[in-house]
Amino acid sequence: MLLYLSLGDLSMAIISCPGCGKKVSDKAAVCGECGFMLGAHDVESLARKAQNQRAIKVSKLVSQQMLAILLFIAGIAGTFYDWAQLDGWQFMPQVSMVVTVFSFVWYLVARARIYILKRQR
Repeated sequence: MLLYLSLGDLSMAIISCPGCGKKVSDKAAVCGECGFMLGAHDVESLARKAQNQRAIKVSKLVSQQMLAILLFIAGIAGTFYDWAQLDGWQFMPQVSMVVTVFSFVWYLVARARIYILKRQR
């Protein structure tokens, strides 16, 4: 994705750094934020690097999503477990409900972030 700026004779493209995602000039040799060597790569390798970074982010978000699902299932199971038979565990149904709600919200946020990342192509 290139954004072109033209100021008379000066024209340069603003690209996203594959290392950190910040906006940087295509004329820059090094990213000012993360130090990624832009000058050492051609346009195709930069695009490949950005696509790989996006795939890594999606993979991490899918892992978070799966963990949220496991916590949700554990919270549901804890909510319906008979805690009355154990001494000192009278607050566990409420704790389990909080874990259930937290994990459900976490799942929704991870899912929304995956959707946004996939739409940015």
